[in-house]
Amino acid sequence: MAITFDPAPAAKLLIGSMNSVERLREIPEAARPGSISEGYDVQDHIATSGSGLNDKTAGWKLGLGSPNAMKGAKLDRPLIGRVFKNRLHANPAAVSGPDGASAMIEIELAFTLARDIGPAEPAPQPLDIIARANLVSEVVLSRFIDRTVVGLPSFTADNVGFHALIIGPEVDPSRISEIAKSVSVTRDGEHVAGSLSGDDAIDPLAMVTHLLAHARDRGITLKKGEIITTGTLSKPFDVIIPSTIEARTSDGTVSYKLTSP
Repeated sequence: MAITFDPAPAAKLLIGSMNSVERLREIPEAARPGSISEGYDVQDHIATSGSGLNDKTAGWKLGLGSPNAMKGAKLDRPLIGRVFKNRLHANPAAVSGPDGASAMIEIELAFTLARDIGPAEPAPQPLDIIARANLVSEVVLSRFIDRTVVGLPSFTADNVGFHALIIGPEVDPSRISEIAKSVSVTRDGEHVAGSLSGDDAIDPLAMVTHLLAHARDRGITLKKGEIITTGTLSKPFDVIIPSTIEARTSDGTVSYKLTSP
């Protein structure tokens, strides 16, 4: 007889790590999701009231979204995680993280939904459901000591490593291509990353389509006002906390300090 996966034990471990500076080596085998679908079950459980997270879903993030990233990970669509309200920061920002921890930095475009989209309705065109677009930066800081060795189901359960989102200036959605090509990022005043191209680059509007498909498959209603951060426009890079990050584009700048508590 098949054993039904219970997401609660893994969710409890991950929430405990979210609320502390302690990192997990792995999820114990008895509680570990064995598939990406079970990883999403853990995510869903974390987002429910009563889980102990004491936060609310403010939107969605996409990761491993470029053609090369999906091919390398053997994925049909990007990995998708939740953005939580208490982890949103206005630009410029000070973002707290464990002293000496390694975080990955991504510069992205984020869209805010203009209306609810139910899982049963026909998929709309992305530009028809976008209220506005912003330049943002995501800080990826997994609850695992080494996110690269735990496997995609566990990384999915860990909200695809989401730690914080810094909301930069509003930009024109029709200028996506120009903005993407103009990204230049510094760490502590030193240039460290530029834009991606070819099959290493993501298409922000296509990422919205992937999220709509995910929501349809999972029976999720996407809500008006939720933010969708669509994946990195810049070459991702790791930093050690504390660090200062600034990203400049043709249409604005996002900057912040990563600090320890």
